Amino acid sequence: MRGEEPVVVEALKARALPEGGCDKLLEFLRLYRDAVQIVVDRIWSINKKLSWKKLHRLFYSDLVSMGFRAHHAKEIYVYASSLVDSARSNGGRKPVLRRLSARVDKYDYRLDLDNMTLILKLHYAYEVKLRLIASKERVEKFRGWSNYELVVKYEDNEFWISVYFRRIVKPLKPKTVMAIDLNFDNVTITLFTLNGRLIRLKRFKTPHRKILTHKIWIERIQRRYPKSWRFIKGVRKAIERHGERIKNISWDYSHKIGDLIAILALKYQSVIILEDLEKLKENNKKDKRFNKKLGLWFYRRIQFCIEYEARERSLEVIKIDPRGTSSKCPRCGKKLVEDKHRVLRCRECGFMGDRDVVATLNIYKKFIKKHSRCGAPGVAPNTPKPNENTSGMRGEQR
Repeated sequence: MRGEEPVVVEALKARALPEGGCDKLLEFLRLYRDAVQIVVDRIWSINKKLSWKKLHRLFYSDLVSMGFRAHHAKEIYVYASSLVDSARSNGGRKPVLRRLSARVDKYDYRLDLDNMTLILKLHYAYEVKLRLIASKERVEKFRGWSNYELVVKYEDNEFWISVYFRRIVKPLKPKTVMAIDLNFDNVTITLFTLNGRLIRLKRFKTPHRKILTHKIWIERIQRRYPKSWRFIKGVRKAIERHGERIKNISWDYSHKIGDLIAILALKYQSVIILEDLEKLKENNKKDKRFNKKLGLWFYRRIQFCIEYEARERSLEVIKIDPRGTSSKCPRCGKKLVEDKHRVLRCRECGFMGDRDVVATLNIYKKFIKKHSRCGAPGVAPNTPKPNENTSGMRGEQR
């Protein structure tokens, strides 16, 4: 948000080896899990959202009497409240905790990255020293970052630590503007100078069709075993494999495209403009086929990765209202009509252009109107001539 200092947050995950045995740490994790469950049960029975002040009054004394430190108690009732709120907002059942994990505040541990050791303060003033195992290259990245909370987990007979770090970044002064349009089949980016001259045009194909293929396979399996697919282990595993593949494809693409865009933006020292798509699914009420494609569209992951990679490089990211970006003429503002596949035409001024490029032109134009520091308010980009197709505009395509 404007007026706030941008912050980059990242976790250092490491395997942890307790020195002198693991009994006390396991005891702490079991006690922590049971305490969270107790708080969850009580909040669930109250059936209304509680303020932090109310949570503190209800649970702090009881948790401290169980042997927890002050900050342990706070982490427990805040975490339990978030679990209940999440379950209720999704219409789910009361959360039941089985895994052994705990959130620990920065006041309850001492981290030494030089010696790769961690001292955790546990219940009843116990302490445990852990030796951390992580790559040196990964650890060096966090020099100069500030650490806050951590999460300790016990999985498959091993302890894992995730220490969360954050760093305030001061955005670079932009010299160009990068407008980005996301759709099912591609990510289109255009680079403009601050006075509206197009520098570069680039397209990246998305793996959305590949993801749809995996979804079709899942539906075929479910149709073949309509009543029993949930209970047959082999069938359920096949569905899970396709679901895991969908998740891996989307995250892998999002990370790669975020990195590529951030590298390009840094090269041109760009401010990155994205559409605010937070309410896209709620606002779209189209046919069943479209909604199926929309349900598999991972635009939030792409935007998250673009924002993260940009902020790591001290680049500013701004979101604008997406209304009309793909339907209004960037020259005169009138309604565009479809001329042929993915090509739009304005009946008023004769402007003609590729749908995705038109969207980026309008994204840039909205940014200029709202943020006059990049130029005079209302200055429109140098749009093509009426008989010129924007897909042939100067700039690279991919």
